[in-house]
Amino acid sequence: MPIYSEADMERLSGPHVARTWFAEIDLPSGLVRAHNGVGRFTIGGREWRGVTDPAGGQLVSISAVEDPRFGQAASVTIILGPISAAAWKEIKQTAREIEGRRCDLYWAAIDPETGEIDVSLKKMFPGKISAPALHRGGVGTRYASFTVESIWQSQNYPFGGKWNPADQERRFPGDKGGQFIGVKVIEVFNT
Repeated sequence: MPIYSEADMERLSGPHVARTWFAEIDLPSGLVRAHNGVGRFTIGGREWRGVTDPAGGQLVSISAVEDPRFGQAASVTIILGPISAAAWKEIKQTAREIEGRRCDLYWAAIDPETGEIDVSLKKMFPGKISAPALHRGGVGTRYASFTVESIWQSQNYPFGGKWNPADQERRFPGDKGGQFIGVKVIEVFNT
């Protein structure tokens, strides 16, 4: 089943499409639903609070989801800053409790002119929070970063083998399909 319907694809091909990330985070203090914009959205009966406040200097950054290399889980980094001294202290005290908790990232397209949702929420990255990292520089710069790892991070990594006949036979004994890896094949049809 495709993630996007034909109606969604039509709206996404329009001239003005704004994307918004939504995060549902299971924190020790309770479930938090936030988005990387300003204000509040109610979608599907759930309220999502904006965490970006340009006037107050609160900024949020969400990194791109990258295809992992061998030995590395897919992850997304969320940066929240600047944070207050009280927030810094709270994150530091609850870091162990935060680690391993659920964090699902959703994506939606919004019409920037009307603020209406063009494409409803799509769960794009179900994951778990790794240990939060606190950063500071000088007197007034403080921010926190949270890495959300794919739910598959503890389910082993890609096989890491080689694409050659010997490795294919080692992985799947009796499989002769690996004999054609890297070989130029020409089909000749007898008519």
